[in-house]
Amino acid sequence: MVTSQAATAQRLGRTSPDERREHILAVASEIFAREGYGVSSMSSIAARLGGSKATLYKYFSSKEELFRAVMQRKSEAVIGPLEEMVGNARDPEALLSAFGRIFLNRLCQPDALDIHRTVHGEGQRFPEVAKTFFAYGPDAAYALLTPALERFHQEGRIDCPDPRLAAEQFFAMVRGDLHMRVSSGLIPPPGEAEIERQVSHAVGIFVRGIARRDPPA
Repeated sequence: MVTSQAATAQRLGRTSPDERREHILAVASEIFAREGYGVSSMSSIAARLGGSKATLYKYFSSKEELFRAVMQRKSEAVIGPLEEMVGNARDPEALLSAFGRIFLNRLCQPDALDIHRTVHGEGQRFPEVAKTFFAYGPDAAYALLTPALERFHQEGRIDCPDPRLAAEQFFAMVRGDLHMRVSSGLIPPPGEAEIERQVSHAVGIFVRGIARRDPPA
């Protein structure tokens, strides 16, 4: 009888290299979330895939590289839509509202919550985990919003002399207490109405804070 792992290995053998890589990333993501970064290993991931470590190492040279690829894959799902949004943005408030909704919705998805818990639980023992998380998570989002705020400032539409700091503080406002409670397991992930309420309130305060103040005549 063919075992499930052997069957998986047979199926993978018939797929393209890109498809195999995507499957590896999906399985690794589940294992990192379930077992944690410290406990998981290339051996356990290879066993779950139903193949050998040698096959896994053809795609990723180390667990750290594999975790980095998992984070990059998750980041692309969020950053892609945001990149197009920034390029077409003409109104600061509309941009911040759309940015905030996508960002908070993604933060509260189960896989993102798992990664967040992994980083907070193991980041001190494994600094590479925290560095990778910030590079592909918060820092990637800041890097998108910062130039847009800087452009709006240069155009005289807002008063924002430190756009990077403003971007960091905006995302902190959007996360607020809600994300902390969700990631701690105290409350379930919010629905669309609650996300809209959270983001609208944060955007309202933030936009008033960076509103251009013309000097008195």
